[in-house]
Amino acid sequence: MASKSKRARMAPVRDLSKSFLYWAIAVFVIKIGIIFRIEGINAGSGDSVFFVDGAWLGADGENYLTGYNALLRDGIFSTEGILNYWPAGYPLFIFILSFLGESWVLTTLSIAQSAFFSYAVYFFAQQLIQTRLKTFANLVFFLVLLNPTLSLSSIVIGYESMVASGILLSLGLILRSLIAKKEVSFIKYLVFNSIILSLLSMFQPRFLLMAVLLNITWIIISKGMKASTALVVFSVVLTLIFPASLAYRNHQAIGQYIISTNLGVTMNIGAGNGATGGFKIRGEYGVPCELTGSVVQQDNQRVKCVLEWYLQNPKKGLQLFLNKTIFFWSPWFGPLENGTMGRNPWLTVHPIKQSISDKETLAFVYGNFGRVISWLWLICSLGLMVYGFRVLWVARSIEKQIALLSAFVIIPNWLISLLTIGDHRFRIPIMGISIFLQSVGLKHILNKGKRTLLANSDLR
Repeated sequence: MASKSKRARMAPVRDLSKSFLYWAIAVFVIKIGIIFRIEGINAGSGDSVFFVDGAWLGADGENYLTGYNALLRDGIFSTEGILNYWPAGYPLFIFILSFLGESWVLTTLSIAQSAFFSYAVYFFAQQLIQTRLKTFANLVFFLVLLNPTLSLSSIVIGYESMVASGILLSLGLILRSLIAKKEVSFIKYLVFNSIILSLLSMFQPRFLLMAVLLNITWIIISKGMKASTALVVFSVVLTLIFPASLAYRNHQAIGQYIISTNLGVTMNIGAGNGATGGFKIRGEYGVPCELTGSVVQQDNQRVKCVLEWYLQNPKKGLQLFLNKTIFFWSPWFGPLENGTMGRNPWLTVHPIKQSISDKETLAFVYGNFGRVISWLWLICSLGLMVYGFRVLWVARSIEKQIALLSAFVIIPNWLISLLTIGDHRFRIPIMGISIFLQSVGLKHILNKGKRTLLANSDLR
């Protein structure tokens, strides 16, 4: 029988876990109400016009729906160009959901994404309360669950919410494994986590680097360097399963083992003398490049041309990297804003955004005052995140491991943006983890840096 002191420690944890679950369910129910109140619209153009109901369009919503309709029309091995230009993972996800009913598939999509988001936030917070970080768990849970842009993105047609939720679930599984410290549990969690990361990489292949780094770091932390080789190979093979299935689909459709062919185009927009680092360009488009051969060969040629340009123009390249960093972390609107979040549902009700009704207000918000506020927002966001990382790092034990794993979520995705385009929409998938670090930093500052915030716990 557990001692009185141990039962006393366990009771608050159980109570907090129940509270988190009830809040997660409540937010999910509220979203259900929003989903069934969404007014349908016609989207697309030409031969690709479709009725959108039960979800809001994201930046690439029309492209995903075009791919989905091609899968409906032609089957999984459709030769529609958009399915190999963009990764076909997200349209395939919608296609699978359509088995539950084509007429309400977008409603099903919104419900599935919203349920996954609520559960992932709950699961991640539930692991935190079993460590010395339980004093931070409340703030982390509510700031992530109720962040308007991140939370409402689960009702948007776009892969971002699924990836953000999957990353939270992935780190929650790793944290649970580190707490349990059991061999059987480790293997089970490794398999499950590798499959989750594989699915995320199918939605967007650029998350493969993050996925591999997360699992390798976790394996080394748990098993040490010498015992890790076989497990690393095992996890990498599992992580590649779903991205490889996209390559197989494209080979069956167009005879090419590829996942997508838009990398070179994307990199080229963000490079060259006329580039700004974002989608806006000045003068000549991208880097001049002689193209020959197939679409795949041309994509590879663009990538090579862009990389060579960066090597030949280091000063301009560094300036673009700085611009892309600012754009990646920029506010959703204002003088520093740069990206494809024009359909951000939060902006439709944002009080400051909605207050812009005349030229004077526009000049005020986008003028010097707005620039100062935007810079303060960006600097404080990054500062809190870095400080939160430091709080965890110096705490050692599991907290230091969480800090390292969080860095391997954020840094690779930021670095990939440096080589492609600076777009604040690319920040959404990692927002759950960035808000986690910011919450830790904020609470530590508000409590004047008291180390007693790291609650006493037997689980270290």
